[in-house]
Amino acid sequence: MEPKAHHVIIGCFTLAAVTAALLFALWLGKSSADREWAYYQIGFDHPVSGLAKGNPVLYSGIQVGDVLELKLAPDNPAHVRVLVRVEQDIPVRENTKAGLVLANITGSMSIQFTGGTPQ
Repeated sequence: MEPKAHHVIIGCFTLAAVTAALLFALWLGKSSADREWAYYQIGFDHPVSGLAKGNPVLYSGIQVGDVLELKLAPDNPAHVRVLVRVEQDIPVRENTKAGLVLANITGSMSIQFTGGTPQ
């Protein structure tokens, strides 16, 4: 027969491994939540089919944020208002343009920022 000490060691190791995995998952979640965000509302005067909450926001092809909300403009239902969040340190200027780009072959869309002056 085996002594009970082996079962205690295996149990302690299992408990330590599960605790370490949980702490690592919490640490990963916290690191993404610590980001500073800037929020922008974009108006489109054409249909935005394929765009949904959670879709990426790109700047020159690099993901810098995501779509938070889509709604129709209250004064004109032909216009769509899209609320996006972008990382705080991304230089979005007054003359930066926003457009829709096809994200993949399923028809999903992303918002693409382009242009903008360096100042």
